[in-house]
Amino acid sequence: MQGTYDFGLVALSYLIASLAGFVALEFATRLRVRSGGRSSWLIGGALAMGTGIWSMHFVGMTALSLPVPISYDLGITFLSWIAAVAVSAIALYIVGYGRLTAWTLAAGALVMGAGVCLMHYSGMWAMRMMPGITYEPGLFVASVVIAVAASGAALVIIAYLKEVRTWKDFALRIGAAMIMGLAVVGMHYTGMAAAVFADGSFCYSGNQLPASVLPWPTTMATLLILGFGIGFAVSDARNLAVMRRAAREMESRVLQMAFVDRDTGLANRARLSQVIVERIRRRSAEGFALVTFRLEGNDGTPPTPAAIGLLRDRLQAALPNAPLARTQPEHLVVLLDGRVDDLAVRCAPLIESLRREKALASSHRLFVGSAHCPTDGENTQWLLLRSAPKSAGIELFGTESGEERVRA
Repeated sequence: MQGTYDFGLVALSYLIASLAGFVALEFATRLRVRSGGRSSWLIGGALAMGTGIWSMHFVGMTALSLPVPISYDLGITFLSWIAAVAVSAIALYIVGYGRLTAWTLAAGALVMGAGVCLMHYSGMWAMRMMPGITYEPGLFVASVVIAVAASGAALVIIAYLKEVRTWKDFALRIGAAMIMGLAVVGMHYTGMAAAVFADGSFCYSGNQLPASVLPWPTTMATLLILGFGIGFAVSDARNLAVMRRAAREMESRVLQMAFVDRDTGLANRARLSQVIVERIRRRSAEGFALVTFRLEGNDGTPPTPAAIGLLRDRLQAALPNAPLARTQPEHLVVLLDGRVDDLAVRCAPLIESLRREKALASSHRLFVGSAHCPTDGENTQWLLLRSAPKSAGIELFGTESGEERVRA
């Protein structure tokens, strides 16, 4: 007995299979990125994905028109749905709760393939044909092989397709879902091609589900379930993105507090120490130097914020590419690469311009000191200590008796 296909329903079955594949990808991602509530995502994903695959099979079966009325046994049909949900749960559990190895991939593909075949052929059995349906061995084996291979491919795609972060990732996920849908449809129609309906066979009169009423209610209910599943997954992904952005902002604030001077926005002593350690590890033959500028009021009081800000601006303008840090309230430190004699030449114009800075010289005194690595040491704390201007520093300007003074 020969049948014909409604290609509109065939296309619809492929659409449903692809949507089920997309739901599988979304829920598998949620399982991997979620540390809590994973059981709910596993159950919800298995129900949505399993219902989608099951609906695809029954839409595909009703796409086949035979010259006899087709109907299905309600109990067996329900069991085929249970098999689809169970297979989906296995797939999501494998990729969501553990690392996918060659052994778990092989075992998962075999179990899933067996489950898909059980769902498909139990759905065929639900027709309860008299005489019963027989199968061509070659196509039957081919359908089983396709089911196992498709299951393995689905596991690999679900496990290794990364979380959606860009439009390219989204396009890859759509493409992967279409490939998974094609694999499921390929297994189904190969199994359908393997079926041999004897001439004069008919469905059991006690079947409760006429095939004519199944496609559209089943399709609508399935699309609704898949739509809700995709909606929940997308909403959760958006919430996770918001949480991650908030976490990054918090981390940035923590780093700001830990490594940035609050008043000037410059690196603090801790950050400068890190930079020095990095430079010591990869320093060139010429080495590098720390040049420390100590600013204080004429009466020895701490410098005003405006004065420190002005000194910071002048140093950044004169040495735009050099790391600058505030290591103490009155200390600004510049890190300069090069030999000792080169550093003196480079700093001379800066020091001369600072001497002429009347906004600073009117009320503050400025001292400078330096230490060179490796000449003066190769230890972070020692270099910072040696560069701090004390009695050995140079006073650039002061206001005692209204006269500028320079002393070693």
